[in-house]
Amino acid sequence: MEGTRGEAPEARRCRLLEELKGLFGPAFGPALEAYGRSFAERIGQDEGFRAEVHDRFERGRALGGFPGLSALLSGMTPEEQREFFETGWTRVALPPPGPPEEPCALWAGDREAYREDLYSGLAFAFTDLRAFAREWLEELSRVGYYGMEESLGLAIKQQADDLSAMPGPLPLYGEAFPVRLGDSGQVVWLILDGPRSPERGYREISVSDEPLRTDRAILAALTSLEGRQLDVSHLRKVLPDIVPSPGETVWDRWTKALAERGQARELLQNLRHHQALDYALMLLRYHRPGFDALPLKQRAELFTETCISVNAFLEALRKLVSFLEHGLPGRRGPAPTRLVGRDVKAAVLKDVDGLTYREVAGELGVPLPADFIIKGDHPAVRRMVTRGRAVLKSALGEEGWLRQAEAMRAEAARWNSL
Repeated sequence: MEGTRGEAPEARRCRLLEELKGLFGPAFGPALEAYGRSFAERIGQDEGFRAEVHDRFERGRALGGFPGLSALLSGMTPEEQREFFETGWTRVALPPPGPPEEPCALWAGDREAYREDLYSGLAFAFTDLRAFAREWLEELSRVGYYGMEESLGLAIKQQADDLSAMPGPLPLYGEAFPVRLGDSGQVVWLILDGPRSPERGYREISVSDEPLRTDRAILAALTSLEGRQLDVSHLRKVLPDIVPSPGETVWDRWTKALAERGQARELLQNLRHHQALDYALMLLRYHRPGFDALPLKQRAELFTETCISVNAFLEALRKLVSFLEHGLPGRRGPAPTRLVGRDVKAAVLKDVDGLTYREVAGELGVPLPADFIIKGDHPAVRRMVTRGRAVLKSALGEEGWLRQAEAMRAEAARWNSL
């Protein structure tokens, strides 16, 4: 990157970055900082916006503006300049990635000592959440999912060891013995070499029913990725048709039910997310080896309760993420996404499809006001359209929304012509 002779590279980069902010618009800096390379990729894919930026640059350069960028591009061929406005500018705007953090180096290479402290809590040692997540994900990958000892069908529990921060699975043989509690199927482990009693002098027998922390973390990650919010009332109605027999999947039964006519077909189309049900089936078959041998009613009940628990987990996770992003203590958060989506839909129906407020109300199922015949106005829908436009213009800019609306009309015309 050429520039003023003797100018420090970082100072030159900052100067060029300021010119890029003027070129791309006032929202460029915050958006780039927030979204990084994903924002750069979106700009690189928007041919119309790239052409607008290039035209803005040429007009500004003719008036003596953008001296740093002009000097940078002066030695490039037209093809290289085109590439610069597609993706090359990211080398200027985004700092080069630094070396990954290696906290383990602070432990003089003693990986086990580092892992002990990781399990005890190492958030204070990190400034980058992504680097911290990487450390834990690597550890979870290294440890893997214990779950249970499959040949015996015994759930593995966590060592009750106050001296070690790292959870170790209780051994199948040795000084730990599994016990099933009555008809519940719950497995607890009796540990014969528990902590020594200072009063009695012998090692006490302790009981462990605590799953491994790493197992819980892996299960949480899988459930957040594979789980879906399901309508339990719909699920209860279709379960007799889709609970699989041994050797079958939910998808096998699902496709058979869809091929038949009747209420089940309609309910399945409304339910969707058969993949989430096959994930629930995988969990049940792994953690309950006798699941397929149970009566149909019991399997259906286990399926339902598993999905209810997944729903509760996903909702709790959604609330946590939402609060971290924009929550305020003691206050309700912003309107749910579905309300924002409805407002955006109203603006699209008005600006793209050209519907009247009454027609928009009919599409969205909003009842007409009592005085509509007299006034011919629908204030509720008008406010929806206004809010929806504000969201769209905030994301795309006023001209950007006009271009998007025009592109959607053109796409609709092409599609309808087919």
